[in-house]
Amino acid sequence: MFKKIFCSVVLVLLSSSIWAFNLNDLQTLLQQPQNIKGQFTQLRYLKSMKKPVAAQGEFLLVPNAGLLWQMKKPFVDSMRIRKSGIEQLNAQNKWVASKQSASAQKNQVKLFLNLLAGQTSGLQSQFNLKLQGNAKNWHLQLLPKTMLMKQIFTRIDIQGDSLVRKIHLYETQGDRTEIAFTEIKMNIRLNQFEQNAVLP
Repeated sequence: MFKKIFCSVVLVLLSSSIWAFNLNDLQTLLQQPQNIKGQFTQLRYLKSMKKPVAAQGEFLLVPNAGLLWQMKKPFVDSMRIRKSGIEQLNAQNKWVASKQSASAQKNQVKLFLNLLAGQTSGLQSQFNLKLQGNAKNWHLQLLPKTMLMKQIFTRIDIQGDSLVRKIHLYETQGDRTEIAFTEIKMNIRLNQFEQNAVLP
């Protein structure tokens, strides 16, 4: 389940500088930042639980290269995605391949690469995109249209101003996830660990 959420979170990270409301303009803007770094807070609402499961951490995105997702609470866990696939950092500080089926990982990597390249045409092959609002208050809704995405989500809502601020993920079984992004910085200098994690 964490990997489904991780997959979807890329949608938020890559939309961090949305100003235009034309999908062609949006694609151009998504390819501009050299990197994006910030904090995230995630609340996961499960039908079987009264209170949401909370998580906090940091993320780093380098478009067309990779994404580093570092959970700090309630436990420490680091994950990255690059063209080679999805990997997790083990106890020996080595990146190891995710324990997913080859077909599942292939579908996720294809989606991630479309996102990382800002290819709205790739997204449109799996979602219907609806963009509303203005530069100070916009809303992007993704409605799944492929069988695979329909099995996972009913919809994905993204909200923001000059930066993405929130994402809401609505799943078919009734669970939902809310993620808020704060302290976002762009075009920062990467340390050695970050470079090794996200760059090819």
